[in-house]
Amino acid sequence: MKTSMTAWDAIVRYLQFLGLETIFGLPSDDLKALSSLQSSDIRMIICKDQRNSLFMASGYALTSGQLAVCIVGKGPALTNTVTGLLEAQHLGAPLLLIALGTGSDKLGTKAFQEADQLSLVKPLVKWAYRVEHPDRLVWALEKAAFMAVNGGKGPVYLELPEHIADQAVAVDLPFQPLERLSSSPSSRDLDTAWDTISQASKPVLLVGGGMKPGVQGLIEPLAVKWGAAIFTTASGRGTVDEDHPLFCGVAGLYTDKSMRTIWQEADVVVSLGSRLEETATFEWDVVLTHTPIVQVNVHLDDFSHQYRGVKVLGDGYLAAEHWLSRFHRQPDRDWLARIASCKEEAFRSKEAYIRQVGTMPHIHVSEVLDAMQAEFPDDCILVQENGLQDMWSYFYPYYRFTGNRFSIVPSDQTSLGFGAAAAVGASLADRRPVVALVGDGAFNLFQSDLSTAVRYRIPLIYIVMNNGGYGWLQYQLNQLELPGEPFRFVSETPLEHMNVMQHDYVEQIVIQEKQELSEKLRLAFAQYQANKLVVVIVPVAIEDVHDKIQHIYGDFPVYEK
Repeated sequence: MKTSMTAWDAIVRYLQFLGLETIFGLPSDDLKALSSLQSSDIRMIICKDQRNSLFMASGYALTSGQLAVCIVGKGPALTNTVTGLLEAQHLGAPLLLIALGTGSDKLGTKAFQEADQLSLVKPLVKWAYRVEHPDRLVWALEKAAFMAVNGGKGPVYLELPEHIADQAVAVDLPFQPLERLSSSPSSRDLDTAWDTISQASKPVLLVGGGMKPGVQGLIEPLAVKWGAAIFTTASGRGTVDEDHPLFCGVAGLYTDKSMRTIWQEADVVVSLGSRLEETATFEWDVVLTHTPIVQVNVHLDDFSHQYRGVKVLGDGYLAAEHWLSRFHRQPDRDWLARIASCKEEAFRSKEAYIRQVGTMPHIHVSEVLDAMQAEFPDDCILVQENGLQDMWSYFYPYYRFTGNRFSIVPSDQTSLGFGAAAAVGASLADRRPVVALVGDGAFNLFQSDLSTAVRYRIPLIYIVMNNGGYGWLQYQLNQLELPGEPFRFVSETPLEHMNVMQHDYVEQIVIQEKQELSEKLRLAFAQYQANKLVVVIVPVAIEDVHDKIQHIYGDFPVYEK
């Protein structure tokens, strides 16, 4: 059926067709998008900051596994989204950004807020397109959604020039269904990889963020059949039950010292859905000097070329299903014993550390994580930042994603404030409790949109590790020992610099004593269940950092000697 409608009506009708219930953004001041949304069932979360809107949409997309949508204005409104696009690109978040653009009749005239928006965003998206004719709008919408959710997922961009937004467009209903294609690896590539895997007796299975959300319960049987130690990247956590006997933690920088032997002795590493970025491969040039790496990815750009081995182009789950069906000899008993021994050592070290800091007066982050593990339910979604103190949660077994727990972390870009904002999107996408573990620097950067979460009554829990500001920078500065302290990145009055908004919907809880931890976290969850937004502030010391990151040079830790 052919019909005619305004451009924004066509966009909204298409988003409804996709089943979207929530979108994010800060629309242009002509507000035509809002007029079209008013007659739909779609709720738009109007943000205060365009960057936060992209972060929220990324949290929504990563939690739901579905397309998320942001709508913003032109010029500086669009440039404000660039950090969010960078994060979404590296996270592989399926996201559609729709921005207004200068009309074709005004291009090159120095029109108000005119900018070369396509050039700005093209390096950060899978596909970018400016709709120059009304007949191309529906085609562009359908292609954009298709590109975002297929292959290596990621953000796409559509620009709606002002002259198109003011026109009627022809729409052929119904819209084309959004196809989701599988990327099956070739039998030849799988067989080549199998030749390497089947000869190994000490395998490691590394699961990256490209494997989620995906098929539950497939990775563990594969590891059992091979007798493989399971590691994830930071973004891959939540893909496997971390109480599984073969799970050994997070690869690279976040690997517990007790697990280092596993990497040193491994005779093959099978990487599923990981770009093998610097954090995940920290120390690999030392512990994997002669170990072949089998990489499986759906996107060519995601393969790392600095490791020898086999590359398989295709879906990691389809590769796992194929290899699960292949005959394989019994797992190496000595290797299984080594895995169990290393895990026991890691848990003993963790418990010894918890006992040690338990004798000290101030609260340690490891104690906060221990209490969170005990007091919050097994189906929590933990949204993390990547600052000095909240980084403790990356170190297994200090925090474990067990049962139905789910993890959202920043990409290797680690944009400050991502986790605080992404938690809002995650809460809108899923009914499971959402807990955001953030530093006070990230939380303060996000606070302009704390009122957004309040306005739309979005319940979640923030656990704010408060060291008075930008702890990562201050920790490095302290090591320089500059005379007279001419620079400072943290406040001497850390509680006062928080300024959490006062509102009936916001419950603020401050934990000053470690004896209060369990009780106040139970209170926080009770307030969350009463549909409150809860901000739990925990003062922590700058020196409370994991030993793997105590030696920092610039923006990255150095090898432990």
